Amino acid sequence: MANTNDDRLRAQLIEYADTTPEPPVISPRAGIVTSGCSRCQRTAWRQHDCEGPLWVCGTCGHVEPVTVECPHCAVPMTPPALGTPDLWECPTCPRVAATGDRPQDIEDRERKRLGAARVRPA
Repeated sequence: MANTNDDRLRAQLIEYADTTPEPPVISPRAGIVTSGCSRCQRTAWRQHDCEGPLWVCGTCGHVEPVTVECPHCAVPMTPPALGTPDLWECPTCPRVAATGDRPQDIEDRERKRLGAARVRPA
């Protein structure tokens, strides 16, 4: 906890620590990813079940699937398999994404990929 002599700030820090759920146990490879719960706006943790990644709220228990849409094809991207890097793949084009990427991030990554793939004159 932060070291502070400000009683008001200290009370806010204690209240935050007391009301924030502990993160779930997950593998070191997957890391910890959080988002705001769409229902209560508290902390939702990314989990993974047999059907793919989910957001699970640590406060109200709300569960919803994690989705990423290809900005080029406007279709849902295929989620990463359990225990693999956070790499979503478009089923119809070569675009890839990470959870939380904005459409611009996905397009920038594709532009870089295409630039690296060009043959450069010797």
